[in-house]
Parts: sequence; C-alpha cells; structure tokens
Amino acid sequence: MLKTGNEGLLFAGRTMLETFYLHLEFLGKNGWSINLPFVCVKCGNCCRLEDFLCAGEIKAEPHEHLQIQNRVKTLFEELGNMWKSDEGKYDKYIMESTCPFLADNSCSIYEIRPEGCRLFPKTAFGMQTLDCEPLNRFKKMCKVMKKGRRSTGEYYLTGKVQVLNEYNELIKPVKFTQKQYQTCIIKLRQAGITDDELTLFNFFNRQK
Repeated sequence: MLKTGNEGLLFAGRTMLETFYLHLEFLGKNGWSINLPFVCVKCGNCCRLEDFLCAGEIKAEPHEHLQIQNRVKTLFEELGNMWKSDEGKYDKYIMESTCPFLADNSCSIYEIRPEGCRLFPKTAFGMQTLDCEPLNRFKKMCKVMKKGRRSTGEYYLTGKVQVLNEYNELIKPVKFTQKQYQTCIIKLRQAGITDDELTLFNFFNRQK
C-alpha cells in the first residue's frame, strides 16, 4: 500500500521534486530499517497515451484550467470516434502515441496531473513497466536489499514543501548501524545505483 504524507519532499542537489520511496524494515533480534527512493530521470517512457487514459481524471475543478479541460474533452471525443470506426487503429494509436501533455519530456500539466501519473510507478500498470531504466534498477536494488533477510516494506509518496530542512518531519525515520549502512551501499553499488540515486539515498537515510 502506498502512503502519502500531508506534505513531502525530495532533494537532489538543489532540485525539489516528488517521488515515492520504499521503507524497508529488516526483522530479527537487532531489527533495523532503511529508505530506498525511486529517482525519475524524466525519460518520458511512462508518459504514453495509453497510460494517461488509465491514470484517472486531471486534478482540477470544472471551472479551472479551461483550456486543458477542453483539450481533454476533445481528446476523448476523438478517441471515442476512432474506437467506433476502427478498434484496431484505436489500440495501435494509444499504445504508440505519447501523452498529449508531454512537452520536452516534461509534464506540462504537472500540478494537476491525474492520480495515476502522480503515483507512478507505484500503480497497477506502473510496476509492470519494463522500458524504464530507473524503475528496472529500483526493482533490482529492492531485490538485492531483501535477499537473505526477513523483511517487510511499505511505499510512501512524497509531496511538495518549500523548506528543505523539514525533511525529518516528512520522511519516515530509519534505524541502522554504520556497518549495516555500509553493507547497503555495497549491495546497491552491485545493483548499479547511479551517483544521483546514491545522493538521494543518503538524503533519505539521514538519522535524527
């Protein structure tokens, strides 16, 4: 289950963004825990028209963002007509086309994007994605972290904040020894963790 805090934050260098992370708890006499964040690189692979159609409604009231609302309405009307005239053409089109709100590999409606887009990749279709390198690496890192250990895990979604030093109140606390932490780093490097991902991992695992 994915949990969302009242507000949240993700910090990479000087960048503010949103993401999800896995809070892993390792069971045993000397139980410990760690946070493993997912780092989006804005590759655009998840921003397909098919995924957008499965993501739910945009987060805006009917009287807000009228231009976007009208564009969505027109899109659904055109797709409805396409489906009625040629289901095969419709299926091919939504599978091969990008989201109409993707611009330069960035979401042009980010603030009001559908819930399914906001929660990606922790969605019904998201975790099955195979063409997202960061997600494949994240799943590999999860696997090596759990290997040989009894553990439980829960996903959390960060939101947005304005003050970076509020992280202690926004990210689930962790518990580990330096030896356990260094073992994690070794395993994550074996799984191919990037420098940016390692920076974020260190940020998410700052102890109080």
